[in-house]
Amino acid sequence: MTEAGDFELFGAPAAKEHDEKSDEKFREEMKRTQAALQQLQQEEGKARAHDDRLARIIVHFLSQQGGGGTDFFLLISRCVAQDIPSELIIAVLSLIDRDASEEIENILKEAKKDTALVVPQYKDVHLLNAAQKSVIDEWIRNITAAAAHKPYRTLDSVLIKSVAKNRNEIVKEISPPFVQLSAFIMRYYLAMQETHIDVETLRDFMENIYFKMLQDLEEMTRGQKRLEKKES
Repeated sequence: MTEAGDFELFGAPAAKEHDEKSDEKFREEMKRTQAALQQLQQEEGKARAHDDRLARIIVHFLSQQGGGGTDFFLLISRCVAQDIPSELIIAVLSLIDRDASEEIENILKEAKKDTALVVPQYKDVHLLNAAQKSVIDEWIRNITAAAAHKPYRTLDSVLIKSVAKNRNEIVKEISPPFVQLSAFIMRYYLAMQETHIDVETLRDFMENIYFKMLQDLEEMTRGQKRLEKKES
């Protein structure tokens, strides 16, 4: 089991070129992430083991990115701080990281019950060839399965609710760091394939995927609550 001190490794990928204000902001992000990860250690059973493995996967992933991993670090840290499930973050990283890919396969195999959602259909992204589309399809399937593995926590953390100013209504927003992280990971994968698509296009693509996924997740959890109420 990972000791609390191991989380100091998250200080490794600090950016080399920041002004003082950016450095201060970056250090604050790291402090919040360390606190969030230490909190995750307090969880019990397999969930705790998964969170420890997530920490090791992230450390290894970022160490491979060098100075260029700063954006990934900041986005991952914000996802962790929002209590987004370990499985979901690992599923996103799995597109470009072997350790994450192997881990998400193990996690989903260990799932005791099948809560799989229908994989969201999407319009093909311009310039994707057949092989790339097949990889992206599998990636989205893994993300969807990971989301269904912990449906209530996924909804609570990824679907951010707030009260609109000057209006008495609840506004829902898909977590911007989670969408941005997914778009950056996809851009990185495509760049390795010598396919270049701007991040705004990929962000819109991922937001559309997550919008449909969360809609299905809400419907699934409503169905579970109706069944539990009927059985009780």
